[in-house]
Amino acid sequence: MKYTKNPYILLILFMPLFLSAQNLDKVGKKDMVKVSGGMNLNTITYASNGTSYAGRDPFTWFASGNVNISILDISLPFTYTFSNRVGKFTQPYNQVAFHPKYKSIQGHFGITSMSFSPYTLSGHTFAGGGLDINKGKFKISLMGGRLNKAVDYDPILNNINDITYKRYGYGIKTEFTEKKYSLNAILFKATDVSNSLNLIPTNTEIKPQDNLVFSLGGKTTIVKNLTINGEFALSGLTQSTLNLNSYEGTQNAGFIHPLINGNETTDFYKAYKTSISYQMKAASVAFNFEHIDPNYKTLGGYFFNNDLENYTLAPSFKLLKGKMNLGLNGGFQKNNLAADKAATTKRWIGSTNISYVPVQKIALNASYSNFSTFTRNRPTSDPFYYAIADTLNFYQLSQNASASIMLQTGKKDKNNSGSIQALYNFQESSSVNGAIQNASAFGINVNAEGVPSYVHSGNLAYTSNFKKENLSATIGSNVNQTIFLDQNSLFIGPSLTLQKKLKKKISLSGGSTYNRQYKNTTLVSNVFNHRVSASYALKMKNEKQGSMNFSLNGNWMTKLPTVASETKFNELNIFANLGYRF
Repeated sequence: MKYTKNPYILLILFMPLFLSAQNLDKVGKKDMVKVSGGMNLNTITYASNGTSYAGRDPFTWFASGNVNISILDISLPFTYTFSNRVGKFTQPYNQVAFHPKYKSIQGHFGITSMSFSPYTLSGHTFAGGGLDINKGKFKISLMGGRLNKAVDYDPILNNINDITYKRYGYGIKTEFTEKKYSLNAILFKATDVSNSLNLIPTNTEIKPQDNLVFSLGGKTTIVKNLTINGEFALSGLTQSTLNLNSYEGTQNAGFIHPLINGNETTDFYKAYKTSISYQMKAASVAFNFEHIDPNYKTLGGYFFNNDLENYTLAPSFKLLKGKMNLGLNGGFQKNNLAADKAATTKRWIGSTNISYVPVQKIALNASYSNFSTFTRNRPTSDPFYYAIADTLNFYQLSQNASASIMLQTGKKDKNNSGSIQALYNFQESSSVNGAIQNASAFGINVNAEGVPSYVHSGNLAYTSNFKKENLSATIGSNVNQTIFLDQNSLFIGPSLTLQKKLKKKISLSGGSTYNRQYKNTTLVSNVFNHRVSASYALKMKNEKQGSMNFSLNGNWMTKLPTVASETKFNELNIFANLGYRF
């Protein structure tokens, strides 16, 4: 029997379960059929002066909505979108997904997706069906269907990069869970239909593939608070099922070869990861390790990083009777595990987070992160030319630090209360290439300096709340400075925001900001922004009739001239939205 027919057989086996997996408990009840959805109408009005061209159309509208009909928990969705520029109606039966449920059985049918693990089936969309069956300590997941449509070559479009064989896949995951441990096993199979394309250009390397992935995973608690979990996956991949030499040139021509259409293009790759965590009353620590072979691939995923090893260590502590929390996170990653590539890259990642609440009204936070990358190039073998590889080596460093403080004023049970918040953030990035022999997480071993850039940003704000009046006011100031080479850019300005609630159904807000931008002490931008918004929520007396809401937002921007040759520029945007949900 050919593999391409197996998914259909699997779906036929699923069909009786599908028919019985609908939520039959609702037959004859009021909620057997449900209709829900919503409608939205949006308009945008635009006006400007001081310029010869308009930034957008003076009036734009678009309406959108959706209606969902649910019969025994099977959904039939409809969506629509209309506009004075574009109109489209969608009846998405060719994209519909059904997820019927009956007691411990959950079905997935139509255009849907499932995930078993990152190394096997990982969120790939397929046209077919699947089941999740939960029976106490046991859980079984099944899937089968078409993973990819066949996409033929079009000489007119020259879509050589879009050519795709028709691909089918099916798999099973079983899991057993106890209080102190759990085990799971996964088997996933995918194969391309070799005769699904009518025309294959000679200048393409696309070949029909075949893949079988097996995975074992588990989790256990050895002693109290010490948890270990991990996964090991083995992927057998045949790069081309068109090759006729079934076993020639391979050292893995065992019993598994017939299951993956094995030939001389068949290779086996492994991926595994493990983590160990220990939880104490005032501290915890976690260690993670991941290894993925070069060229590891599963046809159950769209994109997969391979040829790497990851190491991470993440301890955390509770200090000063729980008032201070300290978290550390460090990691290292390297590639080129087989040492057969021209370049090897190493990455270091580290971060620290501290939060401290000395008293109830004061909160302090600080953080620091470091990301660095070092790429070392290997010399090429050329008898007539020799390049010093060190001149091609590359090092990049990025650091970020931030600190904030928040102070509450007044008392919450009184009419007037408020808060003061200050925030500062610093970023630095630099890169160096040249005669770099080695590098570490925080620097290189030579006196070479790159071209650093610095960003400083800060915010100071005070908010006052008036409980009886349902009113709040915030006054603040922002500053941002960027330094790169001989360029110094400074952005600074104050802001004011007011918010008011009327009868719990109407909300009003307004505010103004004034921003000035300097480049090397020269004023280049001088802008006022004023904004006003109002919203109204209407609830029907009968909740079954749904709810309505209306919002209106206006923004007025004035750009003042910074030199005599410029003119004043004004711009007005008004946004209106009317929505109904049922």
